Amino acid sequence: MEFEKGTIVQLKSGGPAMIVTGQTGDRVECLWYGETTDEVKTGSVPAFCLLEAEIEEVDDR
Repeated sequence: MEFEKGTIVQLKSGGPAMIVTGQTGDRVECLWYGETTDEVKTGSVPAFCLLEAEIEEVDDR
């Protein structure tokens, strides 16, 4: 499965929304905000573990 840079994904088992920063073979590089540690994290995840996240848009008006 291919993901474009900037796509918002999530683990199939749940967890935080992550942004795809790249992909090499079947590994997807992701970036996300770790709320419990209050820091930005990165990691490599097998593509078959991810799905494109469904994000609700909020009207800030």
